[in-house]
Amino acid sequence: MRNFTLVTALALGGLAMNAQVVSPASAALDFTGGMMKHIERVNDRDSEAKGPRKVPAARAAMPMREIAGPGTDDQVIDQTPEGEMKIFQKSGFYYAYNWLYGMLSGSLDGNVSRVVTSPDGSKMYIQNPVTYFYDSEENWIVGEVNGDEVTFTFPQLISHTVYDYEDGEIEEYFDYALKLEFIEDDEEEGGWYYPTEDQNYTFRILPDGSLEPTEPNMMIGQCSWFDNEDGGYWSWQATGDIITSMKEVNDVPIEVPAAVEMETWSLVSGISTRDVKIGVDGDKMYFAGSFSRLPEAAVVGTIEGDKVTFENSQYLGISWYYSSLVYFLTGHMEEQQDEDGSSYSQFVIDDSMTFDYDAEKKILSCPDGAFLLSSLPDRVYYYSYVDAPYICVPDPDAKVTRLLNPVISWFYDYDEEWDYYPEIIFNFPVVDADKQPLDKSKLYYQVIVDGEPYEFYDDEYELPEGDTMITDVPFGFNSYDFYASGIEHDVVIYTIGFDTLGIRTLYKGNDETLYSDIVWVDEYSKVNETLSAKDTTAVRYYDLLGNAVSRPVKGIFIRQTTYTDGSVKAEKVVKK
Repeated sequence: MRNFTLVTALALGGLAMNAQVVSPASAALDFTGGMMKHIERVNDRDSEAKGPRKVPAARAAMPMREIAGPGTDDQVIDQTPEGEMKIFQKSGFYYAYNWLYGMLSGSLDGNVSRVVTSPDGSKMYIQNPVTYFYDSEENWIVGEVNGDEVTFTFPQLISHTVYDYEDGEIEEYFDYALKLEFIEDDEEEGGWYYPTEDQNYTFRILPDGSLEPTEPNMMIGQCSWFDNEDGGYWSWQATGDIITSMKEVNDVPIEVPAAVEMETWSLVSGISTRDVKIGVDGDKMYFAGSFSRLPEAAVVGTIEGDKVTFENSQYLGISWYYSSLVYFLTGHMEEQQDEDGSSYSQFVIDDSMTFDYDAEKKILSCPDGAFLLSSLPDRVYYYSYVDAPYICVPDPDAKVTRLLNPVISWFYDYDEEWDYYPEIIFNFPVVDADKQPLDKSKLYYQVIVDGEPYEFYDDEYELPEGDTMITDVPFGFNSYDFYASGIEHDVVIYTIGFDTLGIRTLYKGNDETLYSDIVWVDEYSKVNETLSAKDTTAVRYYDLLGNAVSRPVKGIFIRQTTYTDGSVKAEKVVKK
C-alpha cells in the first residue's frame, strides 16, 4: 500500500522537531506518532550565535576540505560512562536532514543531553552531541577537563552501522562528530559548513556549572568518511548543533502522593480519545497522562466547588524519545486569518485554565480553554495540544444516538500507468456527538460505491478470520489492503469506473445499528456542486502525515472545509 510505504519510510528517516506555530485541535492527541513533530518555521535570534545560515540542501554530500581522516581503531562510546551524571538543557540552533523535506533548521532551546563527569574530574562526557542524528540510540563524546575548561578533540566516532544484505553484500557507514565552521560561497548565495583545521572544541565551565563554548558560532556536526583513490574525504551530512550554552536542569516533576488513588478517565479531543489518570486528594486534583509519552507524569489543580484550576507552566519531566523537556502550558485558542484568507488557530498562553467539574458524573470540561505540551516553560515549542478538553469516565450504559462523520484526509485515484487501485485514507471518530467515548469493538466502516456498500471478497482481500465476504470492516482491522493506526484508517478498493465513492461509519449497539452520514470523496461526490453555496464553519489543513498544521507555508497539504450542515469537503492544495 502506498500509504504504508510512506509511513514506514518516515518512521525510519523522520526527525523530531520543536515547533513555534500551533495547529488545529485535531492534532491534539499526539498524531505525530513519534515519526515527526512539526517543522519549525520561525527561529529566535536573540543569542550570540548567528543561527542557521542559508545552505543549499543539494550540497549535502559534497566533499569537504581536507583534514586528517579517522583512526582505524575508533570505537563508539555507547555505554553510559561512570561518574556523576547531570541533565543539561541546550540553547542554540540545529540543522537536520530528512529525505522527504530536505534540510531543516531551528532552535535547540528545550533539548537536553546527559552529561557525566568522571570520578576523578578529569573527563567530561556528553551524550548525543548532535541532537537530530538518529542512527544511534546512544553515543557519547569525551573531553578533557583542565581547570574551568573542557576540550573535546575531534573527530570522534558516534555511529558505526553495518548493513548485511541477503546477497552477501556488506556496507559499513562511519559517522563522526567534527568541529565545523561556516564558509561563505563566493559563487552563489549562502555557504556551507566545513571542518576547521583545529579540531579542538572547548567549553568554558561557568561558576554555576553551565557550559559555554569559547567559539559560539562553531558547529558540532555529523560527518561521514568516504574512501577514494586519494585516500578519502569528509562529508558533512547536513546535521549538527550550534550550541550557545548548556545549563543544568533543576526543575522537579510533581509527585503524586502514594495514598492518592488514580482512576482511568478518558480524554476527548475532537474525534479522538485516549486514557488518562485522575486522582483527588482533598482540594487537590492530579491529572496524569496529558503527554502520551510520559503517561505517569502529572500536573496538579486546585478544586473549589464545581471548578478545578490548573496553573500554567507545570514541569512534567524529560521525554528521552525527543531528548527534550516537557511542560504543561495553559491558555486558549484564537482564530487568525492568513494572507490568503484561510483560517488557522493560535495558542495564547494564560496564567491558568479552569475546568467545570461534575464530581458525581466524573466529568471535567473546559470549552473555552486549551492546554499545550511544550519543551519550554514560557514559549510555545509544542509537541501537541488539546483544545476545549473534555475528560470523563465512559458510561457503559450511555445510549448512543448520533455518530460523528469520518474525515477523509487523502484519496488516491486509480493510476493506470502503475495499476494502482483507488485508496481512501480517513480518520475514524471514536466518540459520539455527545463526546461520549465509544466501544471500539462495536465500530465498523463501509465503503459506498455508486450508492451501495462495497463487498469485500476473500479472493481479493485478506479478511477477518472465518469471513468470505464482508461489507462492514471492523475498527482497527489490519491486513494487506486494510491499514489502521489509532483513528487513522486506510482501505484499497479494487474497482474502477464508478460514479460516486464515499465512506461512512457504523455503531452496532445492542438494540440497533447507527450510521454516520456518507462522506463523499470530492472527485466522486453526489453533493460536490452544492458545497460552495453552504456556509463554512471551519477550514483546517493537514500535511502528508495527517498532522494538522496551522497554516501551510510550502508543500502539499489537505484542506478540509466543514460546513454548517455538517458536511465536509477535503481537497489537495499546493503551496509554493
